[in-house]
Amino acid sequence: MALDQLTEVLQAEVARFPRARLSVTKGPDKGLEVVLEGQSVVVGSDESCQLRLTDTSVSRRHFELSGGPGGYRLRDLRSTNGVRVEGVQVMDAKLSDKVRISVGRTELRFEPERTEVQWPLSPHERFGEVQGRSLIMRRLFALLERAAPTDSPVILEGGPGTGKEVVARSIHEKSARREGPFIVVDLGASSEPLMESDLFGHDVSSARPVSRPGAFEEAEGGTLFLDEVAELSNGLQGKLLRALETREIKRPGVGGTAKVDVRVVAATQKDLEAEVKAGRFREDLYFKLSVFRVRVPPLRERPEDVPQLVRHFESKNPGGAAPLSDEMLDMLSRHDWPGNVRELRNVLERLAAFPDLGAGAIARALGKNLDPTNDESSGAKLRAEVSNQLLSLPYHEAKDRVLESFEKTYLLEHLKAANGVVTRAAQRAGLPRQSVHRMLRRLGINTSDE
Repeated sequence: MALDQLTEVLQAEVARFPRARLSVTKGPDKGLEVVLEGQSVVVGSDESCQLRLTDTSVSRRHFELSGGPGGYRLRDLRSTNGVRVEGVQVMDAKLSDKVRISVGRTELRFEPERTEVQWPLSPHERFGEVQGRSLIMRRLFALLERAAPTDSPVILEGGPGTGKEVVARSIHEKSARREGPFIVVDLGASSEPLMESDLFGHDVSSARPVSRPGAFEEAEGGTLFLDEVAELSNGLQGKLLRALETREIKRPGVGGTAKVDVRVVAATQKDLEAEVKAGRFREDLYFKLSVFRVRVPPLRERPEDVPQLVRHFESKNPGGAAPLSDEMLDMLSRHDWPGNVRELRNVLERLAAFPDLGAGAIARALGKNLDPTNDESSGAKLRAEVSNQLLSLPYHEAKDRVLESFEKTYLLEHLKAANGVVTRAAQRAGLPRQSVHRMLRRLGINTSDE
């Protein structure tokens, strides 16, 4: 993008694009439709999909259709039977005109309308620690700038690694509660009794000789961030709703209540509206939490932000490796990033272990081959580069470097599989949680949900 074009985008106050309609025209679900106004819509047979099909030849999550000022984009989500647009099979396609989409025995029609959707845009390229100059992020910042000064609950929806905790912390830092505590509770990492104790504390009992305050009391005067709120049982959902409505909590055990002054920001990887329709999440709690409902977009929807994010992470480690070249940034920008910003940060951590290998190291970190027609020779060349670099070092330094690289890669892979939860990663690795925490600190690995 030319510099003058970029400047023009950053000065825009409103982005406009046509609304669109996705309709089922053939198959068992004929007549179903969804209106697209910039949101992401997943089509498939799973009940969590925004457009759910009963066609048995359709995969659980068959394809995704997202839209915005940059146009509408269709992505095959690794479906079994594929996606065809006007009879041509596609994996990733831009849609601008009326087209026919075929999945299994179902046909759909995508059709842009004359009605315009308008997105208010923030003039800023960041909100707290959240970075991005893309239109989709500046739209997010515009909403966050309205939400942060209020005391209303916020629900953040987004996939793993999109940065929901960073968004929540930035909301806190931009609010009137910034001088108060910011308390995080991961509701996806505990059993129900532990969740209740973590949230509300407990009084003295035969099983617990010492009373302990819960997160609500610890967050007094500040913000309570409830991660994976969709994992709460129905019973705990009711107790959370009561705490939000009465601003009072009751400790499990002997008894006792406490008044609380807390703002709640909640997050989930699931579509809470779909969870409500499926009967797994209370509608009254959903309405209480979603005064501001914020979707945190995946990195694949904003590839133009990758260079800015890379420079941001590089600035946090000024004594580290030299800045990545434009060639490397271009390669990173073309990656699909299923693990989102967390995956990008992890890849940069791996590259820091061997900063002199250039594009070869990028390709290896992304699990790609620079020369797909000659995989074996590419791999051999890369191994030779690594060996030559290590052989130029004294024995103990080379050994320490290999060990540190192994430890980083090993722990980062387990953290990725555990969605960033250290306790789960420790269990997977067969190590004590305290040992993993010490290793992460020594290796300089940040485990916050970025």
